[in-house]
Amino acid sequence: MLVSIIIPSYNHRHYVAQAITSVLDQTWPQVDLIVIDDASTDGSGQVISTILAERGGFRFIQREKNRGLISSLNEGLAMAKGDYFCELASDDFLPPDSIADRVRFLASHEDHVALFADAFLVEGETETDRRVLDEKRRSLHRQPDPLPLILQGVQPIFATGLFRTDVLRKIGGFDPRYRCYEDLEMPVLLCLAGKVGFLDTPVLCRREHGANVSSTTAAIRTDKILCYEKLLRHPDLASYRPLIRYRLRRSYLALGRHLSGNGGGNTYERRILRNGWPYVWQDLRLLWHFLKWGRNDIR
Repeated sequence: MLVSIIIPSYNHRHYVAQAITSVLDQTWPQVDLIVIDDASTDGSGQVISTILAERGGFRFIQREKNRGLISSLNEGLAMAKGDYFCELASDDFLPPDSIADRVRFLASHEDHVALFADAFLVEGETETDRRVLDEKRRSLHRQPDPLPLILQGVQPIFATGLFRTDVLRKIGGFDPRYRCYEDLEMPVLLCLAGKVGFLDTPVLCRREHGANVSSTTAAIRTDKILCYEKLLRHPDLASYRPLIRYRLRRSYLALGRHLSGNGGGNTYERRILRNGWPYVWQDLRLLWHFLKWGRNDIR
């Protein structure tokens, strides 16, 4: 069974070679690797080109203009030849049996559309044997209905996932309205599409470093709001709407606090806050942030 793996690369020159070689060195022989460099400015493209010339074994797309993570994922999904699909961040890497372990699980669970697993923590350049999943996130996979916990923000490690490619395409891929946040909506949609399994094995070496946290926090804050607004309209989630509304109101409040703590943020963030008007009378704190920032930039 062929597995398509997408590595979206952006300014991870010091890490991307390890990500690529960890895929090429997998014990599972049937791998369709796609690397998309999203207009990196740090020389990542040259590193990738060198590996391609020396080892081959993957398709490489180098963009001249940055289009973002979601665009790369959708392009990779469109190009994928595999029965299964997964992503690997360009600053993470895979243990040698990562793909084999996941494929064997899905092959033996034909009624499952996807699976998630655990990961090892990598601190900068230091590999550890510490697991990423804490007990709260591990308990998610023991629930007969995991959706309430996912909607509350207790999410699987998305990068450990392996998905049936045809299911991802049927869902419609990754929503391009999001800037970088695929972690919330896709697990929800997968749960609606069928059974989602859990493999209690580390299948990913997940790296923590300064650049991979702060740079996406603001985008995730607004993406969450767009996602909850979309899920609120989903007909199959009607019974979860009170919970979704609560999480949406909390997300608007978090955005308001961010704006107040950062001099009003940017125009895009203030425009997103404006959509929180239906919720301001449920929380006076949100009303205060809305009156201060949500009335600006009205066009």
